[in-house]
Parts: sequence; structure tokens; C-alpha cells
Amino acid sequence: MAAAALHELLVFDTANGAVLDATRRYVLLRADVLMGVFAELPASAGDAALRAFGRSVATHGADSLRAYAAEVGVDATSLQRTVESAAASLGWGRWTLVRDGATLGLEVRNSPFAAAAAPSPRPVCAAIAGMLEALAAIVLGAGASARETACAASGAPCCRFSASLDDRAPPTPSAPSPLPDPTQETSP
Repeated sequence: MAAAALHELLVFDTANGAVLDATRRYVLLRADVLMGVFAELPASAGDAALRAFGRSVATHGADSLRAYAAEVGVDATSLQRTVESAAASLGWGRWTLVRDGATLGLEVRNSPFAAAAAPSPRPVCAAIAGMLEALAAIVLGAGASARETACAASGAPCCRFSASLDDRAPPTPSAPSPLPDPTQETSP
């Protein structure tokens, strides 16, 4: 039996004004309102704020990903499918994740960040890059980094991202081991 989609798990506690997935609280916000914050800032401050937004998503999104991995007891591929479904449930576009060895690629169609910020001379989907970085740290191992390589806000047909282990990052002794990749042979 397939796990329920995230939008089916969200609890709309209107008595307390909260939207929850277990203990994780969500906020519903129009994409143009959020992206308008970055547009209101001077370019250098807007770029810095977008980077900070991406780092925050990487940090706090990892908490959700670890919870999903623990709840379902999943391997890397099933966690990737869970993330694709959760992104659609939250209105973060239609995600397609592809693992190629030590690289995790992501294509996003209908990114709300790109749609709300278009046209833009630079990529604007820092939040998605942050979530991919959090996922890559679990799937590929600690020290993963992600970047947006094409953005629909800049005229690309879709947003594309790439994550891989960052050679510059020192190993983190307390970081969890990467999830097993069921497509790879394992030795006994």
C-alpha cells in the first residue's frame, strides 16, 4: 500500500490557526507575496536573502526528510518518490528526481518561485535548491551541495538543479550514512 500524499496528511487546525504534518508546522502563503520580498530589496540584498532562504530550507527541510525516511523505513529511491509527491502536495511544482551515481538531478516544472519572480536575470528557486541539498545529504551522504543550473524565471523551459558531494566540505562524523541505493549492487 502506498503512503498517503502529504496534502492528505496535513491537519488544518483552524481552532488554533495552524497547519501541521505531525509536529512540523506549515504556512500557506501566496508565491507572489513571498517572492515580492526579494524583488523589493536592492539586488545584492535580494541575492543574499535568496541564499539565506535556500540555506534555511536545507537546514529545516532536512528535519522533514529525516522524519519521512524514518516513518516509511525507505531506501533512497522511495524517499525520492516521497519528496516528488510532497513537493506537488505543497504546490512546489512537479518534481522529477534522477540519481546518477554520486549525482542527484532534479527537474521542476511549474516552480511557484520562478512563476512569481519572472522575468528574472538570475535563478530564483533557492528554496528548491535548499531542499535538494537536504535530500542529497541523506541520499548521497554528508557534505552534499546543490545548485540551480537553469531557471524558468530566466526563460528556461523548466528549472533544473544538480546536487553532488562537495569536495570542499569536511566529513561530518555525526552525519547519518547515506540511504542505500536499490539500483546498486551491495556486497554481503
